[in-house]
Amino acid sequence: MKPIPAIRIILFLLPVLLLTNLSAQTERVIILEVNTTDIENPNVNDFCNFQGQDPQVSNEDYTVEANLGDTIIWRGVSTSSPDHTVEIRAINHQGNRGGRDIFGSNKLSGENGEVRGTIINRTEAGTDYKYKIQFRVYIDGSRKRGTFNIDPKIRVVGQ
Repeated sequence: MKPIPAIRIILFLLPVLLLTNLSAQTERVIILEVNTTDIENPNVNDFCNFQGQDPQVSNEDYTVEANLGDTIIWRGVSTSSPDHTVEIRAINHQGNRGGRDIFGSNKLSGENGEVRGTIINRTEAGTDYKYKIQFRVYIDGSRKRGTFNIDPKIRVVGQ
């Protein structure tokens, strides 16, 4: 029996490894920045935005692009004080207002102040997934009245 030359093994494995790397899933962290001192309902959008968000784009039009298999992580931070906390409570699919449920559940619940979801379904071509972020604000450990909501979008690309 002849030994297989190492170059043949490398030439065989190289395309497999490259293709595997191209389809790798990604963790996408979405940071909600909140002016915790001044935030109030119903004017939530005046007091928060997403890290890296274009100032010309509203929170409702802010769209995250992700791929099938990607994990989205939502976290909140205070822009007012390091002693203030933003607790992301839940991510809720907004019914038929933005395509099908891409996470396999209409509601993703938070744990330790953040929410994680892995995309398991594609969106219809050209359709954004509309969802609502529910969050609470704590100032020096005390909860500020109310639960706050904003509703950005996710678009599943690379289908």
